[in-house]
Amino acid sequence: MTIKSLEDLLEDPARAPFYDLMGGLADNLLTIGPYAGSFLCCAACGETFSAKAGSWKCEGCGQDYELKFRPVRQPGATFRATVDVSGLEKARLNPQWYFENENWSVAEFLTQLMRLGPESLLPPWLERLGIALGKPAALETVLSWPRFRFAGAKNTIQPDLAIAFRSDLILFEFKRPMGGLVPPYEVMGQLAFAMNAARKLSRQWHLVIIPGNDASSRTAPIRHVERTLEALSKADEKWSGAEPELRAVQTMPAKEIADRVIVLGWEELIRRTAEVIARLLPESWAKRQALTKLHYFHSERAKLGLLAPPAWSPSTLGGTEPVAADRLPDT
Repeated sequence: MTIKSLEDLLEDPARAPFYDLMGGLADNLLTIGPYAGSFLCCAACGETFSAKAGSWKCEGCGQDYELKFRPVRQPGATFRATVDVSGLEKARLNPQWYFENENWSVAEFLTQLMRLGPESLLPPWLERLGIALGKPAALETVLSWPRFRFAGAKNTIQPDLAIAFRSDLILFEFKRPMGGLVPPYEVMGQLAFAMNAARKLSRQWHLVIIPGNDASSRTAPIRHVERTLEALSKADEKWSGAEPELRAVQTMPAKEIADRVIVLGWEELIRRTAEVIARLLPESWAKRQALTKLHYFHSERAKLGLLAPPAWSPSTLGGTEPVAADRLPDT
């Protein structure tokens, strides 16, 4: 099979149009009965996920869980499905669940980028995050929560965000603002898929990890890579059938892999994003809205103790006239 685009590597390439921002988010929401519109999480480890069949295992810890549906049996009664859940609990545990949940946070954050013109904004944004894109940086696709097939493995790879340029492939893995577990074996899977996909597409690959707030992101990329390389056996277990791709990761020096891995906290991510928007876009309603909403995104989570308070505001980001990306200040 000839691979010409990132969509060719999807589990079902015909579903590629579905993996826009809201479509991808909807795929991660349960829409049945009293659990409609909410995420479920494993009662054992807290991993959040969607429910798509009658019986599953938690991808975080392997615990079995199930949903059973019981219709009302009284003659003439309006049909209603009653859901019996075992091994799960609602992720909506308190009124702040929206701010804490990583999927909603990713969607809210990415919305501000997608509405401003991805073709022109994403290249300088990614470069501001530390990624050196090939020139010209021609955008081909943006997929959110796509399900990629992984060589001969039964399980798929599902990054939070995948961006393909003509010369580069970038995968993102986000965790909740307060911080969450970034399992090394999951990073191994992401690395192996990115390397294999980049080889098939003749591109450079990059992986961006947002493990939580700035306080939880101080581990250097090389340490993430070293821990990842020690997790081969568990990665083999999850992606049985893709062992050659997984072992190919270990043939690269850790330093060479780490040079393609970016680790940022949410606060730094938001600040750099706001800087790019403030300095590259001409003054407009859309620009003011994006900066205001990014500041709200940050400050509301800071009120809950999830993030450190923002040290910036839309009025303190500097001039409003667009400038070249290479004139953005380094941090």
